[in-house]
Amino acid sequence: MRCEVCGREIHGQPYYRVIEGGKLTVCGQCSKFSTQEWDPRAPQARKGQTRRRSAQPKPRRRSDIEAAESLELVDGYGMIIKKARQKKGLSVEDFAKQISEKESVVKKLEKENMNPPLNLVRKVQRELGINILEEAETATGTVLTRPMGPRTLGDLIKIKDNSEKEE
Repeated sequence: MRCEVCGREIHGQPYYRVIEGGKLTVCGQCSKFSTQEWDPRAPQARKGQTRRRSAQPKPRRRSDIEAAESLELVDGYGMIIKKARQKKGLSVEDFAKQISEKESVVKKLEKENMNPPLNLVRKVQRELGINILEEAETATGTVLTRPMGPRTLGDLIKIKDNSEKEE
């Protein structure tokens, strides 16, 4: 195990310290940067939520995740949004208020200058009565295991690590 501050190998028991708000696993030398400890085995509550003891967290259904990953925006979605908005007689400002977003977000959507999150796409579809999502085509073919092209710094680090293990 390595120290998350200096990167040295931790010999013996690691120290669990809160340093500048971050919970880190550190070596003995770096443990002096903080006296505040944390327990990695203790369950953590999310910010802004009170922890319920009896209720188990609701697991996300796999099908919801797969469904979201299998959808993509149709080509020309910006023009479809703009035409539907204009057909309803809404200005950019009015439509932005209607979906509780900033005008700049609506303008970026219409110009296709952003990759919108799924919840925003659903809001736009619901308010305008349009469909701008389609099933993504599944990619078939070979997957390259090694990147093509010149070596990167990451490649050199991997080579060095392998040579150290051989010694």
